[in-house]
Amino acid sequence: MATKPELEKMRVTELRKLAEQLNVEAPSKMLKAQLVKAILGRQKVTTAKPAKEKVPKVTIEKAQAIFVNYRQGMFSQKTHSILLRIPGVADASAASKYIGRKVIWHSQTGKKLVGKIISIHGQGGTLLSRFRKGLPGQALGSTVEIV
Repeated sequence: MATKPELEKMRVTELRKLAEQLNVEAPSKMLKAQLVKAILGRQKVTTAKPAKEKVPKVTIEKAQAIFVNYRQGMFSQKTHSILLRIPGVADASAASKYIGRKVIWHSQTGKKLVGKIISIHGQGGTLLSRFRKGLPGQALGSTVEIV
């Protein structure tokens, strides 16, 4: 089986012979570029594709986390950024696998606010997540769902 650069280096007469061997219709009327295209197309049809390996689906495990606090400075508090602690996660390397996942907080009235885990906060396994609409103060200490 010839590749495209190899075919482009060949002469037109050699290409026509190869096209006749592959049963390409009317090779004598084709230009060189057309012959290369037809030969490559015919070679793709004749070669069998190897079977693709099935990749097992990765199931996303849901986890519960506790809303520990807002991210805050000395004189300010950012209600859009919240700190989460996942029970059983004690270090930053174990917490890093949750980065990029969605966080869902359900209010008592049935509203649901969705955020995203953006980074690790410190070395103790605390996560920093960001919400578009800030969480209310009543949510402090409540559980959130990590999907």
